[in-house]
Amino acid sequence: MNFDLYEFRCEIEGVELDCKLEYEPPEKNDPDAPDVEESMLLVNAYTNGVDIAHLLMQSLVDHICVLALEKMKEESNDF
Repeated sequence: MNFDLYEFRCEIEGVELDCKLEYEPPEKNDPDAPDVEESMLLVNAYTNGVDIAHLLMQSLVDHICVLALEKMKEESNDF
């Protein structure tokens, strides 16, 4: 599978992170399944060249995903 990852830089708990996330578009109007809102999935979170995504608490991962989705929407509205 070949897909582009969204790159997002943020500071969490005083640590600068270079994150890569996968965008998942909304899925609506499928009679066989409930609607699914758009979302982001954290793939990598680098600090000093080390991927620490697997070490982050789920609440921090969720926060990063929300921030990244908001930023991506802002950027798309700028054009």
